Amino acid sequence: MRYFTFLFTLAVLAANTAQAAKILAVLELVSASDEIDLSISETRHLTDELRGQAVQTLPNKDYTVLTRDNIFSLIPSDEKEATRLANSSAVEIGKAIGAEYVSQGSIGSFGDLLTISIELYETKSGKLLGSIVIESKDVIGLLAMIREKSPGLFDKIRVSEPEFTELKNVQNEEKILPATTTPKKSNTSLFVAIGLDVLGAVALGYGIYQHINSNKLYDDYKKMPQDLAMDKYDKALKKANDAQRQRNIGYTIGSTLLAAGIAVHIWF
Repeated sequence: MRYFTFLFTLAVLAANTAQAAKILAVLELVSASDEIDLSISETRHLTDELRGQAVQTLPNKDYTVLTRDNIFSLIPSDEKEATRLANSSAVEIGKAIGAEYVSQGSIGSFGDLLTISIELYETKSGKLLGSIVIESKDVIGLLAMIREKSPGLFDKIRVSEPEFTELKNVQNEEKILPATTTPKKSNTSLFVAIGLDVLGAVALGYGIYQHINSNKLYDDYKKMPQDLAMDKYDKALKKANDAQRQRNIGYTIGSTLLAAGIAVHIWF
């Protein structure tokens, strides 16, 4: 019984860890009209500030905010598919690049004011979690308003996360059987289950290590001096992306092996 309780705890931990790897894609701000008097560099800077506010608002251990290069690298290389996505909604783009949440903003004007309308969606359901409209007479004012209002928008992601307390209680009641009703297992199935659990725990631990490592690499990448050669930026970003991919592989394999170990222990 203690062994089964230990396995169930590991399964819950694996589910929680996998759940922690939520991805937010903050898409590039776009101009609603060619008459908007903002340069490409100014628009990119506003987008970068929006991403930075998302990083500061959401816990790094629970969420990953994709960079501009991340998003471009995840867009399908097929020209037809890429063109289709370019004309698709933010939700469709978010689904295509594997993000749980996606944010989209549009730059416009109202009278003599510049405006930015920003929307935040959950990609799986397409649900609009929240939106904000900011306005100012110049780009500096827009930057200040992004810093003021966007944290409240991104915080809606955490507010929207479902509570699992009741579900966990039900799972415990259904799966943890009294000692007198626990069927006897063969030695072979027990050894197989233990082997799967050990391998799953190792893979999960590797995923957690790469999660911490990828966050550090991304932070180092963002802090790199602007006067470095482009190949050094590329190498630093590649290392961060590789660590993130290895993190996802570790989480996936670890969760699968732990679930398989529990299945063997229960049904065989």
